Amino acid sequence: MKGARSVATAASLGNLLQGWDNAAIAGALLYLKTEFHLEENPTLEGMVVASTLIGAVVSTACAGPSSDALGRRTMLCVSAFLFVFAGSLMVWSPTIYVLIVGRFFVGTSIGLAATIVPILISESAPTEIRGQLATLPQLLGSSGLFLAYCMVFGFSLMAEPSWRMILGIILIPGALYLALCVCYLPESPRWLVSKGRMLEARHVLQNLRGAEHDVSAELALLVEGLGVGAQTQLEEWLLKPADKLDAPHPDEGQFTLFGEDTAWVAQPLKDESGLSLLSRRPSMDGHSMPFVDDMVSLMGSLQTAAENLPSDFSEHVESRRNSFWGGDEEQGQRVNGGYQSEDVDQGMVGDMDETLQTPLLKGQSKTNVLSRQGSKNLSRGNSMRLSRTSSRIDGMFGEVGSVGGIGGGWQLAWRTDGEDGRFERVFLLQEGHDTSRFNSHMSLPGIGGEDSIQAAALIGPSVQFSKELLNEHAVGPAMVHPSETATKGPAWSDLMDVGVKRALIVGVGLQVLQQFCGINAVLYFTPQILKQSGADAMAASAGINADSASIMASAFTCLMMLPCIFLAMWLMDKSGRRQLLLSTLPVLCVSLVCVILVNTLVAPGLFQAIGSFIGVATFICCFVMGFGPIPNIMCSEIFPTRVRGIAIGITSAAMWVSNVIVSYAFPIANAKYGLVGVFGFFATMSFVAWIFVFLKVPETKGLPLEIICEFFAMAGQQTEARKHHTEAEEPNGPTKRV
Repeated sequence: MKGARSVATAASLGNLLQGWDNAAIAGALLYLKTEFHLEENPTLEGMVVASTLIGAVVSTACAGPSSDALGRRTMLCVSAFLFVFAGSLMVWSPTIYVLIVGRFFVGTSIGLAATIVPILISESAPTEIRGQLATLPQLLGSSGLFLAYCMVFGFSLMAEPSWRMILGIILIPGALYLALCVCYLPESPRWLVSKGRMLEARHVLQNLRGAEHDVSAELALLVEGLGVGAQTQLEEWLLKPADKLDAPHPDEGQFTLFGEDTAWVAQPLKDESGLSLLSRRPSMDGHSMPFVDDMVSLMGSLQTAAENLPSDFSEHVESRRNSFWGGDEEQGQRVNGGYQSEDVDQGMVGDMDETLQTPLLKGQSKTNVLSRQGSKNLSRGNSMRLSRTSSRIDGMFGEVGSVGGIGGGWQLAWRTDGEDGRFERVFLLQEGHDTSRFNSHMSLPGIGGEDSIQAAALIGPSVQFSKELLNEHAVGPAMVHPSETATKGPAWSDLMDVGVKRALIVGVGLQVLQQFCGINAVLYFTPQILKQSGADAMAASAGINADSASIMASAFTCLMMLPCIFLAMWLMDKSGRRQLLLSTLPVLCVSLVCVILVNTLVAPGLFQAIGSFIGVATFICCFVMGFGPIPNIMCSEIFPTRVRGIAIGITSAAMWVSNVIVSYAFPIANAKYGLVGVFGFFATMSFVAWIFVFLKVPETKGLPLEIICEFFAMAGQQTEARKHHTEAEEPNGPTKRV
């Protein structure tokens, strides 16, 4: 996974530049006022600061659609170039107006990086460490702040500090970032798949995961991800290897799954009324907390089931898998998860167009593809191909990283519908139920028994299905090549999908509430608290002037953040995003209340300043562990590939607009209502944020992006179905229920 970590670090340098610039302009403003006489024109001083926010809002609005159309890497290259260009303008700046233009371009580059970096990381990172890598932008952004404040502090000790040097040094890391974007940073594999560029996507994935990993299953997942959210169902099945059954064909009510060279037989588990055990209930135990979104309960219960597999049950699955594959000797014959079969028709591959030479699942044999003559009947311009979804995997529930394993304990398989030949993909998750429940299904005819595996199944139409190809006499399911399903441009109409709308509510809600919790105002207030505590007097006794003391206080605040962000990186994929938010948001609320009480009940002086600083420091440290990085992380996880850029652009724009509102309103509110009123509002919003997270935000740790989107889509579809059902029952309008 070294490739994925390196790519995430290189991409996050854009966030380091963002933090660096924020600190640099804060220091430079102290010295450029004299040269441009800004004391006499506070409007121009405000424009120097506001132009950056305006540029960020403008670029954020364009970043999403542009990254969907042109690619994540391309837009990051544009962002890096704008950093260098803006840095050159600021160093030159013969007038204040040129400086304002330079600040505007800095804002555009910041907006692009802040929007697209989380997308590229989430689309490239392995499922198991996605949270850790997605926290890197927060770490590098805070590191940039700290390093730049240290640099500005050094300049402030000079006899005549140069604001041009303070702003111009960004050219050095900016040039490094541009070189990395152009020469090293790869394109997102999910974006490449969405454009039908399968060869490039496989090559990028292989480099990200390492040569020892087989990426066939993940590539297949990325293709199926183009169609997530279309009539998804959740069921509970029992699975058994097909060749272990006495009957050569599935019995009535059973069906075959393709995910290996040897198929599996599945049988849905239903209650007395004929309803699926899972699809009718929000949680596995049949209980859901009042007002909590069904999706939140269901995703949490499934993750708990996967994490709590009994050890003896796992040993049973392992022994069954070894016997099924014929022991370790036969397993050793597999190369990168696929058989090197002597029956593979190499000649046929040569007859195909180059774009078709990247099978989603490796190890196809002559019996699984069209005849050589049949393949010649396909024109080279036609990107369709026929294949059977057969590939040797390390057991249906083998280790993550084998063919079939797609992360988080989930597996990918396919099935055909016997009625109309429809081809469906299935996401499977082995359940870690107690043995009493498992044993209760032993008596099911034809499939119950000790070889059976109980699993949850997310079922939806495969994007590779083509009904027109069913008459071509293919052996196995008919599949359309991924280039036929590729999205050719931003799909604005997809924003109206019920799952996307549901995800937008979560994403926009998190971003807006993050800003209204008041982090920027609290950071602004910290130097004032240090001044009240007498820190400026101690600095003066050491020969440090007031400006240098203010910069030093800001640097100290940034330094406090770094160990907390490291801790968040460690916890992000262990405790999870939802749990971190639910744990840290109450601390934010309590710390702000403590600051209010100290400033209300304690007389002004050293003790009041110390109490206020402890409260503010606790707020900052807990914020950067939870509500700081997690909104960006979750927004990069909950949207489908086809609209991820557009949707994240919307949530980022909501964040920047909220940032502008809070930054503008804080001085006014502080002057009118004082610290107690302003911090009381922020404490209330922290409590509102906790309620929102508890009710609406699901846990996404360890889940492939496509499965997260499936849950949002399924929840949205169920809500729409209930709404239509209620309207049908009440034609004259809703009635009051007792």
